[in-house]
Amino acid sequence: MKIGEIANAAGVTTSRIRFYEKRGIIAPALRGPNGYRDYPAELVALLRFIEQAQGLGFTLSEIASVEIRNDPQPISGEQAIRMLMAKRDAVDSLIEEATQRRHRIDALIEDLRTSGADGAGRARGPRT
Repeated sequence: MKIGEIANAAGVTTSRIRFYEKRGIIAPALRGPNGYRDYPAELVALLRFIEQAQGLGFTLSEIASVEIRNDPQPISGEQAIRMLMAKRDAVDSLIEEATQRRHRIDALIEDLRTSGADGAGRARGPRT
């Protein structure tokens, strides 16, 4: 398949495919006698996997570290579950940190409100 065909089938841009190639995320395409890139149809599943993984917060480094199979499912279900559980744990941790930060911000807002409009200089800092 030519780059435009593979891009349309996978729902990505041609520049994204070239970027993935340059970064080593996907194997370089074979070149025909005319110099055009020629991609295997199986690449569509891999490109969709990469896009889905990025949409879930995986970095290209994390995606590149995965052992890719030449299969309609680019990675095993077991490997996908492990990756997703680890990402979910990381997201939970970020949510907890953000929640704690929000509580500290709310406490500082309350301190400033109760000390009056000119009390900004008297605020003791956020409660922890």
